[in-house]
Amino acid sequence: MTLRTKLPLYSSIILFITIITLSALFLYNYKRTINQYIKDYREEQINMVISHLKDIINIAYRMIDANYQVSQEAMKKYYGFKFDTIPENVAKMIQVNMLKITLSQLRSIRYGKDGYLWINEFDPPYTVIMHGAKPELEGKSWNFYIEGTDINVYKAFHDSIVAGGGEGRVSYSFYKPGTNEEVPKISWVRLYKPLRWVIGTGVYVDEIDRMVRAKKAALDESVKQMTFTIFLIAVIMLLVSSSTLYLLARSITVPVGRVQKVLEELSLGKIVNAPDISRQDEIGQMSMALQKLIEGLKAYSKFAQRIGQGDFEAEFEPLSKDDILGNELLTMKRRLLEAREKEKEQLELEKKRHWVSTGISMFSEIITANSSDIKQLSDVVLRQLMDYVNAAVGGVFILRFPDKDDQKPYLEQFSTIAYNRERIIKRTLEINEGLVGACFTEREPIFILDVPENYIQIKTGLGGALPKNIYLTPVKYEEKIFGVIELATFDIFDEFHRELIDAVAQSMAVAMSTHPYYIGKEINIDAWF
Repeated sequence: MTLRTKLPLYSSIILFITIITLSALFLYNYKRTINQYIKDYREEQINMVISHLKDIINIAYRMIDANYQVSQEAMKKYYGFKFDTIPENVAKMIQVNMLKITLSQLRSIRYGKDGYLWINEFDPPYTVIMHGAKPELEGKSWNFYIEGTDINVYKAFHDSIVAGGGEGRVSYSFYKPGTNEEVPKISWVRLYKPLRWVIGTGVYVDEIDRMVRAKKAALDESVKQMTFTIFLIAVIMLLVSSSTLYLLARSITVPVGRVQKVLEELSLGKIVNAPDISRQDEIGQMSMALQKLIEGLKAYSKFAQRIGQGDFEAEFEPLSKDDILGNELLTMKRRLLEAREKEKEQLELEKKRHWVSTGISMFSEIITANSSDIKQLSDVVLRQLMDYVNAAVGGVFILRFPDKDDQKPYLEQFSTIAYNRERIIKRTLEINEGLVGACFTEREPIFILDVPENYIQIKTGLGGALPKNIYLTPVKYEEKIFGVIELATFDIFDEFHRELIDAVAQSMAVAMSTHPYYIGKEINIDAWF
């Protein structure tokens, strides 16, 4: 497929995909907005209905309360007693009789198409006092359960009032007047405390659902019309853009074809000239750039040849700061030099790792051979370790237990070597004294680098003038610690030296953990403070 065909085709496909994607996103968001609007619309209608129900309940409440107060005054005035002075069942019967006119008025109230009022007792068995739609229920306790549950509707009225502080909302299904069909219904109930009556009314929400369905159908129709409009606009845009792109492709592909022939010859390794294209646009600039490329390739070839011959001193100047190939050739030269250096570093690293592994193996044999005598073990290990890591001064401090139980354990300087000469020093330290004590109690190595000459006040276990670098490591195995190894050097303990010293200290600790001197003794640093 030629560029003349690809350019308008691919551009049209991209444009088509873009339009479809944007349209789909727009329609998706629009549809989601409509669904949210429908949800909000339904909730708004329900809230309006509930507000209307509240108003009706409040009117009924005031009617009952007004007549109740009148009956109270009448009983007191004409009969000389109050309701709270007679039996409750008698008082309630008298009150109901006195409110018959009010109840009759409430029974006849109708609003909307199917709205009516009812009154039932707040307490079980929830006897119906008045029912505007089913008067045959009056004086009876009726168990009517919410669909799909074992909850009595009248019990739900009771719970809603308790939860709402005197009034509340209940949703359920009930028989619609004039039919035997149960229809979803929302009711609002309020407690009249003096009589402990529940005053309620409700509305069937099927009408709201019909309004919501009608609103949704109208909005869905608008979505269909919008989809058709977007599709029509997309088709027109594709036709116009495809025609424009085809004409543009012709003006580009002809001179590009000439450049293509030169590049094909260039790809065969031939020395060619750039095509003579007299244009002031990007294609003319491309022809000039091609000429510079041909000249640059000659320079690249010469430089690569010298690098291939191992002449890393060869000089090369990139065509510009953005000359990727030229800069990559320079990068290749630099990386080859770096590879030589890294190879040397890797050899040195492997040499040090071998040095560590060899030392660990050697000291493992030494420790095994001398594990029966702690003093001999300390002397031999310290002497060999100092030679191996080129330390100037070294000491081994071992945990000892006093003869008396009321005394604390201490650290004894078992071995000391300074400047290749063994020193006999009988010295003891408290387990938290100086750097040795800090290393012992913390159970962590201490590495002091470049110690100042005037810093001799540091309490090490070695004494005297200090070399530049000091390293202390605990002789520990798992949770038990048996001592400290302290070394100093005029050079430096690098990570490999420290790794070896730590490994030797651990091997010593393993050997000492089975020594008879420590078997049966509780080694618990926290208990010694």
